[in-house]
Amino acid sequence: MTPGSGEAASVGAVFVDVFGTLLSLVPLADACEAVVADRGAEVAARWRARQVEATWLRTAMGTWTDFEKVTAQALGVALEDVVGSEAAVGVRVSDRRRLAGAFETLPVADGAREALASMRAAGLVTGVLSNGSAGQLQRIVARYDLGELLHHVLSVDAVRVYKPDPRVYALAVQATGMPVERIGFVTANGWDAAGAGAFGFRVAWLRGEGSSPMPSVGAPRPIETDWPGVPAVFLGG
Repeated sequence: MTPGSGEAASVGAVFVDVFGTLLSLVPLADACEAVVADRGAEVAARWRARQVEATWLRTAMGTWTDFEKVTAQALGVALEDVVGSEAAVGVRVSDRRRLAGAFETLPVADGAREALASMRAAGLVTGVLSNGSAGQLQRIVARYDLGELLHHVLSVDAVRVYKPDPRVYALAVQATGMPVERIGFVTANGWDAAGAGAFGFRVAWLRGEGSSPMPSVGAPRPIETDWPGVPAVFLGG
């Protein structure tokens, strides 16, 4: 399969990234603040960076483990990075478990539910395509009653590698039976936008204020927008 340009055909399906896109990462700092006073925002940012870094390394090295374990391990490393190894050891196991579980209780981003409802009502196939584990995603869908908005809930568990590996994006093609150029993708992560665009998806990038430019890896430029503007990227108008 050769990825297409993403602009020649109408979009028939749209998949959405979960962590940081469908779910807002902003409250993660408050959760960390409750455990590490005055350093919550720093711990949260470092935790997310270490989490993503671990997914890339594990994919490159072929040392798969599921996202829940990656997240818990990344938290331990982030705590050591920010407060030092001795202080990190002092963080109770119960607090670590509660923090690790915070990824499943992050709120749905403003405008996301409305955008999904609009696209589904217009006849598009909708779904999530996430690094999250299958169980984790099912719990999130149930918690926020998202089932009626999603045709597909796709986890990297099926291929045991993480985004931006092309085998992950191929799951959307397999699930829908549509050619790659008819599939859209929504993400707030620049590296994910690059991976999805290189694969051939039409990409809506929810680029936050002050965020870094997309990596220079030869991927097509995504369409920069926000959640209210997402339907127009794929439906026109």
